Amino acid sequence: MATQAKRRRVTKPVGGGDDDDLGLDPVAGFLSWCRRVGLELSPKVAVSRQGTVAGYGMVARETVQPGELLFTVPRAALLSQHTCSISELLERERGALQSQSGWVPLLLALLHELQAPASPWSPYFALWPELGHLKHPMFWPEEERRRLLQGTGVPEAVEKDLANIRSEYYSIVLPFMEAHPHLFSPRVRSLELYHQLVALVMAYSFQEPLEEEDDEKEPNPPLMVPAADILNHLPDHNANLEYSPNYLRMVATKPIPKGHEIFNTYGQMANWQLIHMYGFVEPYPDNTDDTADIQMVTVREAALQGTKAEAERLLLLERWDYLCKLEMVGEEGAFVIGWEKVLTEEELTTTLKVEGPK
Repeated sequence: MATQAKRRRVTKPVGGGDDDDLGLDPVAGFLSWCRRVGLELSPKVAVSRQGTVAGYGMVARETVQPGELLFTVPRAALLSQHTCSISELLERERGALQSQSGWVPLLLALLHELQAPASPWSPYFALWPELGHLKHPMFWPEEERRRLLQGTGVPEAVEKDLANIRSEYYSIVLPFMEAHPHLFSPRVRSLELYHQLVALVMAYSFQEPLEEEDDEKEPNPPLMVPAADILNHLPDHNANLEYSPNYLRMVATKPIPKGHEIFNTYGQMANWQLIHMYGFVEPYPDNTDDTADIQMVTVREAALQGTKAEAERLLLLERWDYLCKLEMVGEEGAFVIGWEKVLTEEELTTTLKVEGPK
């Protein structure tokens, strides 16, 4: 990773934990918790701040070969709407908790577990980044965000995020917490904390892929995967998370020499996506998935500026509407240019033919 230390110790963890964990450093407490919940780490790996590109990460103690198991997470150790201590309530109220993001049940689970006096996940929370120091652009001053990220599409995406978060919080989340005051203390009924947890879920949660035959179903809800979310990101990653009915398994995909860091990947993401969702970028030329995105409406506006008569302008707008109906363009779409080719070549070629000068 580049600019951000991905994980910092939570200086004042909310919630308790077993007495055995008191006084331990966060890694020791986390490893003790792993043993209790059946989360098994290979003796060839170590959770560490040493030898990582940023913050906490996972490092090979010994050389690891492709296909070797790095760690196994039992599904009971996952933190989700289905495993938290208020899972039955969340299931009963599922209809009232529906939202555009689909994240509300998990976020409520996190809000409850963070302040629960003896949450089973407290040692896991101790390895979370400090919530008040997240680096996502949604926490930047608006002027700075617009000045530094102008032309990337990120400021506009953040404005939509903030509006959706505020609406979701006041229309769904806060009323739910107020209806169950014994489960949510006043200190977690906070829009600021909700913002922070949305950013955390955006950056650290996982979404189990659907089976091929289930492609038409709604996506699976996000979940928190202890140990897996410690791994830092690299496009040229050397580990991959596999899902099975009872366990999640992190498996090496390449040889990992002793002392080298173990990397997962967040997917094929351009730098603007990384800064938006995770608060960091990869320095040039490390991100082989980076792109240059040209907003489709920018091409339309450039074409309109080249018109000389009202009839030409109206004809061009009619052509744009035609392209919209063909789903070649859209008000929020972009033409995407990769390192070696235009990734939206058909859309760009068709648009230039239809909208270009005649």
